[in-house]
Amino acid sequence: MEDFEGRIPLLQSLVRRTQEVSPATRVIDVVEVFRRDKSLMAVPVVSEGRYAGVISRKELFFKWLSNKYALDLFGKKPISLLLEQNDLAMEPELDVNSALQRLLAADPCLEADCFPVKKGETCLGIVSVSDLMMEMSRTQSLLLHDLSSMSARIRDEVAQARRIQQDLLPPSNLRFKGLVVDGGVTSSTEVSGDFFDYFPVDGSSLGLIIADVSGHGVQAGMVTTAAKASLHSLVGRGVTTPGDLLSGINRAVMSATGTTLLMTCLIAVIDVTGNRMSLANAGHNFPYLFRSTDGRLEQIDSVSGFPLGLDAESRFHEYSIPFGEGDILVLYTDGLIECTNRKGEMFGYERLGELLLMHMDQTPERLRATILRGLEEYRENAPLEDDVTLLVARRDG
Repeated sequence: MEDFEGRIPLLQSLVRRTQEVSPATRVIDVVEVFRRDKSLMAVPVVSEGRYAGVISRKELFFKWLSNKYALDLFGKKPISLLLEQNDLAMEPELDVNSALQRLLAADPCLEADCFPVKKGETCLGIVSVSDLMMEMSRTQSLLLHDLSSMSARIRDEVAQARRIQQDLLPPSNLRFKGLVVDGGVTSSTEVSGDFFDYFPVDGSSLGLIIADVSGHGVQAGMVTTAAKASLHSLVGRGVTTPGDLLSGINRAVMSATGTTLLMTCLIAVIDVTGNRMSLANAGHNFPYLFRSTDGRLEQIDSVSGFPLGLDAESRFHEYSIPFGEGDILVLYTDGLIECTNRKGEMFGYERLGELLLMHMDQTPERLRATILRGLEEYRENAPLEDDVTLLVARRDG
């Protein structure tokens, strides 16, 4: 059988050739290059055939030119003034597994949406982080097909996939402009079909996403990796509303799997300044919302849609509600609700609701730990049949 490592794609297969500029090119002229080509993610800066650096669309517009007077300040200056000393340039012979590991080591939060590939002093082009992660997903899928004859080898590769997937999860705790968030995944298999993430929309809004792929293992993990890649790519291109994000992720999921796997997903964007929250739901469990003003706990069941991966043309409606000081949002996957004890009885919505009401005075971190401890006590060491993901967000002021 052909050795699997010989089939792992190299970065050179993902390189996109792109327009280059010289270090002396004015910033305003580079802005025009990006405006002419909306798909352009980054522009290599090359001096007499030698690579000097790279300027990305995201870095240029969101870091350097986000202030309304920034273009007046920088417009006529050379682009070389905006180049970072350290970039993520990689070699074309690097395989996608090693490239992703190196990327995560240098950029754990995956803030970059692309990176240059160079050979010696020559820039060959740009690789999209989304393309890299999609290729990584397809690589993981190949492992599944080789399981029967490479069981020992594939266990090592699956363990690596698990490590990479764990690295792709955000930190459990996050504080953002008066929001306190805590989340985590408890996996029933080596590679989880659940994931969650946080992403800043602007200076006053934070996005939350939770998702659950039908099934477990490497194939489900492949879909979550594709969804994560799509999310970061969409946000990097300025797509920030829950409905539009779900539509974009839906297309990525279908591209990765066809219609073989479905994924439920919910996205909420909390505007701290406006005291509002907007949501869109693709077949996911209805979230819980605790109102601090009257101590009421309710499920937000006003908006839902079909799971991702069912129809490439699906559209997802949004729902906007107040979210003020002391309010708490609880997102979860069905592995929590459908977890059974030794008698085969499910944990259920009623038990979850009661636990939440009893402990809403706790911090998000302690509340999540309390729910998981209650789940452990209920199942009495019965095997965990599905992944369990829980995400708690509280507005502190």
